[in-house]
Amino acid sequence: MNYYDFIIETVREAGELLLKLRDEGFTATHKGSDPRDIVTSVDTAVNEFIIGKIKETFPNDVIYSEEGGGITSGKNSWAVDPIDGSSNFSRGIPHYAVCIAFLENGVPIAGSVFNPVTNELFSFKKGSGAFLNGKLISVSKISDLKEASVFLHAGRKPELWDWGGTSYTKLLTHAKKTNNYGGSALDACFVAAGRIEANIYGRLTTMDIASAIGILLEAGGRVVNEKGEQIAYSTEPQKVVMTNSEEIERSLLKLLF
Repeated sequence: MNYYDFIIETVREAGELLLKLRDEGFTATHKGSDPRDIVTSVDTAVNEFIIGKIKETFPNDVIYSEEGGGITSGKNSWAVDPIDGSSNFSRGIPHYAVCIAFLENGVPIAGSVFNPVTNELFSFKKGSGAFLNGKLISVSKISDLKEASVFLHAGRKPELWDWGGTSYTKLLTHAKKTNNYGGSALDACFVAAGRIEANIYGRLTTMDIASAIGILLEAGGRVVNEKGEQIAYSTEPQKVVMTNSEEIERSLLKLLF
């Protein structure tokens, strides 16, 4: 089985397991000392299921998981987030997704972001396109920030709060719509599908949603840091700007940074 087909099969099975465990009941706690960094028993179970399937099918590949750490580099590697948007999941808000990506030499080659509640499966194959339930998708053609819908996620760290508040105020003035849905992988896929024009993150671990970034890039989008430089796939949080076009990117960088 090739990597892409394996990902599609596995992400759907993981989504089915997620819904089953959700309906049976689950426990929620938090990571470390931050009570806002939510993790549930379903995160753990789905994570174990995905990692088990990868190890069984591709035993020589290395695996990084948002919930379990692991190795982040290697010729053939995987990036897994069993539930991106665990806080939403824990509160019954249907904006969360299972994320799986395969990387070669640190570059995402194939991946999927699956919301099992809405049955929307976003995916990509490098060089072959980005898809929603098997149909090609692409970013919107809007290039004027005044007509753009923008998501802003300032981050939980106190040192980001002033910047986040100021940025939100600026976007209220300069963009058409400003929201925050609290699920970075799906939010990135919304840019890829032309539903919105941009996401701005004050703090984002890009390796966790490598699949979503791959989808956005393959759909014609752009992903840079606050300096306008290409982002690195890393477990270290960083500022990230995701857009549909160079024009929107340029406007946001000038406005917010």
